[in-house]
Amino acid sequence: MPDLVPHIPDHETADDAAMAFDQLGRRISLLQAAIEGLAAERGNMPDYTDTLGDMDARLSGIGQQLNAIGNRPAMKLSPAAMTDELQRLAVEARAEDKKSLSEARNALVRALGQVDGIVLRARAMQDQRRRLVQAATGGLVAGILLWSVLPGAIARSLPESWGVPQWMAERTLGCEDDGCVVAVAEDAK
Repeated sequence: MPDLVPHIPDHETADDAAMAFDQLGRRISLLQAAIEGLAAERGNMPDYTDTLGDMDARLSGIGQQLNAIGNRPAMKLSPAAMTDELQRLAVEARAEDKKSLSEARNALVRALGQVDGIVLRARAMQDQRRRLVQAATGGLVAGILLWSVLPGAIARSLPESWGVPQWMAERTLGCEDDGCVVAVAEDAK
């Protein structure tokens, strides 16, 4: 079996060992200074315990909110299932809107029918008034004509011995004495 440790002469080993110990002492001193420096720096570091506690509380709250969102039924749907659900809900919403529009249209038609009925009644009343005025005017004109013609015709149809035409003439002229009638009769001859 070969020798794994190289053979070093004795006089070199004593000097090398002293140098190695010296180097090791320097390294240990350097490490000790570094550790002391880190300890000193750590003593001067601010205390982040409260800030880290607040951050932890916030992160816990956010985690709970994310869990609540993740547990919602919509988050468990696949995109295809969500699309189908949205389409179904849209059809339902449109059906409700269509029903509302139909009801509004029917109400509008009823209201317009009522307005048309009111307008037709108003026109019928105007026509009725116009016809009533025409009938009254026609009746008045007919009455005037009859009143002007009929008494004379009736008076002439009565026997002459009654003297109705002369009596009517006297009343019309305002002469009720016998002289007026004689003068009119003589003028007529």
